Amino acid sequence: SRGAALVLVARSAWDTITAELDRVAPREGVLLPLVALERLGGDAPCAPMRLADIETVVLAEAIRVPAHLQANSLAHVSALRGADALVDAQVRALVRRSPRLRTAAFLHSHPFAARSTWPSHGDITGHLEPQLAHNQTCGLEASFSFIACGRWHLPCFAMDAHRRVIPLGDAEVVPDTDPHVVRARASRPRRFWLRDWLAQWIDRGFTPRVDELFDGWLRARIELAARRVLVVLFPLAFPALPARYHVVHR
Repeated sequence: SRGAALVLVARSAWDTITAELDRVAPREGVLLPLVALERLGGDAPCAPMRLADIETVVLAEAIRVPAHLQANSLAHVSALRGADALVDAQVRALVRRSPRLRTAAFLHSHPFAARSTWPSHGDITGHLEPQLAHNQTCGLEASFSFIACGRWHLPCFAMDAHRRVIPLGDAEVVPDTDPHVVRARASRPRRFWLRDWLAQWIDRGFTPRVDELFDGWLRARIELAARRVLVVLFPLAFPALPARYHVVHR
């Protein structure tokens, strides 16, 4: 059955994708998509995210693999040695700028498919399943694959926690001014506030641990005692929006 999530792609990302796929056609092409995931309700930053919880998948950025670091054929494409380091540097820069973005998906083309397509065995075992295993370590119970076809449609497929492949339909191209894209690319305010906040706790003898959650949330954990932990959740727009404080007894 078709999934319920809405799939959008920013116009500028779409232009990047189609230009690259046109460049290599009729050979298979590849890009790295960065997506933002909007959760139904959107108010449980620490909860695992299942596919059924996702309301919108927004493909906000697409990174090209350098042409000289690709091996393209009519039905296969692979990135060559050295491509990962270059692409990873671009990913880090984009995610620092827009913390809602995630590398939770793959994107390649099936130029031999006229109007519709489906993930191949290699796409499932080489893309969707490994990406699912990686995403699960981050609390996301799904993975995604965009497979361009038909010069060009961009169907999106998801894999859920049961390893079922679920078509989400063609991505809809929207302007970069669309609210979903604007939210996906939102930046965090200057983070001097976090440094000052951490310094106050360190001066009191504590060692805060900070990690990133989905949708731009930051989580700080502070061991107050042997069985008590202070968990502080900072929204992307903090300090314009308040942090949430929780004391967890374990």
